[in-house]
Amino acid sequence: MGTDKSERICAYCEYSTPLFHEDTSLCRFCGVVAKDHRCRRFSYDPLKRVPPKAAPAPKLDFVDIDSD
Repeated sequence: MGTDKSERICAYCEYSTPLFHEDTSLCRFCGVVAKDHRCRRFSYDPLKRVPPKAAPAPKLDFVDIDSD
């Protein structure tokens, strides 16, 4: 299991640490890089992925089944 080639970026890599700037990371091997930087030492870390937000629950109408 893993990621496809388009998702092999530093934002999801085991060797990167996010920095104070939202668009930079500190890579153990390459130093300060952009979050979309790619290198051959990529190792996927599933804990760095942020899951998409769930869809809101559908709005339901109350139906009284006891009244005739």
